[in-house]
Amino acid sequence: MPRHPDTTISPNSVLSAARHRLPSPMRPDQCMSRSELAEAINAALDRICSGRDVAAHYVDFRWVGKLERGEHRWPSEARRAALRQVLGAATDADLDLYSPRRSDAICAVDETAEPRPGSWDEVIYLLREQWHLLVQNDKMFGPEYALLGVTRQLAAIENLPNKAPQALRPAVIRLAAQYAESAAWLHQSLNDHAAGHRRTQQALAWAGQITDPTMTAWATYRSSQQWLTSGYPGQAVEQAEAALLHDQKLPGPMRAALRVQHAHSLAATGEHHTAMRLLDAAHRWAADRHPGKPEGEHGSYCTSGYIEVHRGACLRLAQRPQEAIGVIDEALPAIPRRHRQDFASALLDKAMAHAAANQPDQAAATARHALPIARQAGSRRLLQQLAHLGTAVNGHQQLPEVRAFLDELKETTI
Repeated sequence: MPRHPDTTISPNSVLSAARHRLPSPMRPDQCMSRSELAEAINAALDRICSGRDVAAHYVDFRWVGKLERGEHRWPSEARRAALRQVLGAATDADLDLYSPRRSDAICAVDETAEPRPGSWDEVIYLLREQWHLLVQNDKMFGPEYALLGVTRQLAAIENLPNKAPQALRPAVIRLAAQYAESAAWLHQSLNDHAAGHRRTQQALAWAGQITDPTMTAWATYRSSQQWLTSGYPGQAVEQAEAALLHDQKLPGPMRAALRVQHAHSLAATGEHHTAMRLLDAAHRWAADRHPGKPEGEHGSYCTSGYIEVHRGACLRLAQRPQEAIGVIDEALPAIPRRHRQDFASALLDKAMAHAAANQPDQAAATARHALPIARQAGSRRLLQQLAHLGTAVNGHQQLPEVRAFLDELKETTI
């Protein structure tokens, strides 16, 4: 039986021709590239949806390629409006865009079609793919292993902005900022505060060059984390508030993560009621309520469970340890075990709450659960915090759980 015409994928030559009629903004006597068209569409989205969070609608050259190959015929309403504006079309039909009858299953296409070999588009594509891989390396093999790759990639990227075509320099600089911020996180996991701060400043400098609100906000968020971990909650609050200045331009999970960090920093300064209100608000943008971003994207870990673990940490700081224990107990099953650092950190928060509630045996039992996970995660930061907990319960060695925890702690190299 012949297939219905709407189920047959055919190139959208009308849209391709419209792009080829537009001159490149940076390359004389050449037509607009797919990457340049994508940037123009994103700029149009910002204009059309002024004051709204449209980051989830941003596109790249692969998305344009899908349209031109006919693999996708009906983008979202906002994207169609941006396309019409950029390509000078009055209607969707003028760009051969229509709502097909085929099912979602038939529409399934390869979302990761690679760009032309040897092109700058390919360089950017491969560097982005490598970043995602390095994020997974951190989860699988720990920060020390991942940092080797991130550092090598940073060394390779640092000189690329001067070589890349003018139109693609912002994308290259953004990648440099992204890698530098990742290095900052890895140094933070390895308890190297000086290197973490240095990489954060590097990321902020690159993000500032291209006025990128997403990377600026995320690097500032990382700076707030570093100040809080270093024992300077006042500076942590300042940095969290600076990150939130970009709030309206950020995707949902990032907005949630920024509120969690602000709340934790405020709780450390004694602003407990404000902290709880921020955590309540964070749930509106939790990652499990805004699916669609790939694993590893900024804030993709900030689920409702993650938010509630931090509520437990804030309750402990508010001298309400029993409530903290209950909240963390309920939230723990929602933290994926593959997120080893997050899971071990949640257990550590619970152990600290038990210690604050004068329950040294339960604190030690929970810490014993966290210890091997922190080792597997390779987080020296968590291992040092577990060692501090060991000092806190050291006076209760007559209790079997405490003695067992302290013995196991001695075997750990921090």
